[in-house]
Amino acid sequence: MFNRILLIISSVVMLAACSNSNVKKDSADTKKDFIRVGVFNVNGGSPECITDACEAVRIDREMKVEIVRASQIASSELNNFDVIIMPGGSGTSETLSLGQQGISALREWVKQDGKCLLGICAGAYVMSNTPNYNCFALNGTKAIDIEHDHRGHGLAKFTLSDKGLRYFPELENFDTLYCQYYEGPVLVDADNDKISYETVAVMQSDVHLIEGTPANMTNNRPFVVMSDVEQGRTVAFVGHPETTPGMRWMVPRMIRVALDMPIIEYPKSVVRPEMWTKEILFDKARRAEQDKHYTAIKYGDEGEILAAIEWLIDNAAWSSQKWMPGLLRHTAPEIRIAAAHAVVELESTESIPDLKSAIAVEKDNTVKDSLKSCLKELETMIG
Repeated sequence: MFNRILLIISSVVMLAACSNSNVKKDSADTKKDFIRVGVFNVNGGSPECITDACEAVRIDREMKVEIVRASQIASSELNNFDVIIMPGGSGTSETLSLGQQGISALREWVKQDGKCLLGICAGAYVMSNTPNYNCFALNGTKAIDIEHDHRGHGLAKFTLSDKGLRYFPELENFDTLYCQYYEGPVLVDADNDKISYETVAVMQSDVHLIEGTPANMTNNRPFVVMSDVEQGRTVAFVGHPETTPGMRWMVPRMIRVALDMPIIEYPKSVVRPEMWTKEILFDKARRAEQDKHYTAIKYGDEGEILAAIEWLIDNAAWSSQKWMPGLLRHTAPEIRIAAAHAVVELESTESIPDLKSAIAVEKDNTVKDSLKSCLKELETMIG
């Protein structure tokens, strides 16, 4: 995957030395008002997960996203939004931040106003009806084996249900798909819950990478669920599509499905399920290898940094895109070019300002042209 980037780098450096039918296509005439999406951020949401959720929503040209605080959710400002996303981080911290007033406001907003609440990882815990856990009880599931919540992470396998294939017709030719997973909940039917859910996708990976965690807990469990809750809907992602290159578009697509909005076509630059072809779980050895490459990014020589970039991308290292913007300002032209191509490969659209800044100060015209090309590619990923 990364070899083509290295070939581009090599050729640029040499030059420098010398000198889907089921998806509806909309038009300007049929565009409706923007879908207003809020991503919750107070005491509990991981900063990276919040950014990734915002950037995934920005794929859809008919969605506007902003970060919201608990004070907004507990007030009439909540009525300005169609969707609220509870991102990854700490579900307990999120509910404590909202308080009972905020939780009640969200529940009524979904049930009575017909809006959508979407949870990712920790947010999926929050959606559930788990005993002895402060949650919303809005999707008919409960989380089990919470005592082994720290079970590991990696690029996990999942499959789509028949309903899921209807929502994602672009994926109909893929028997197995891949998505980042980071210690998300193990969901089963909640006890005596009147809310039913539909399974959109099923987890196939058996993640028990930390000593003491049991096997056969995560596999064959719901990976994406959607629930009708009186007038509204909830969606829960056990994994992290918002931080998985090639799959980030699953977030805005499920927002459209939950709101009964027509699904639209997204750019081929973000619809790339073929990017991943195998499960990549971070056992002790792989975590040690990752740490070695992160150290190389900070302290290594040019060759070590280039090798680290390649390894981090090819192994779907968690949050690898966060390490790339600084490399756009490296003194070595090869590394600046590699970082620019890396942010494209990782769909790191939050790096657009960094790339623009790098272009503005770049003195090597050949390198500048390469950076401009990467910027153009990155900008196609935003609706």
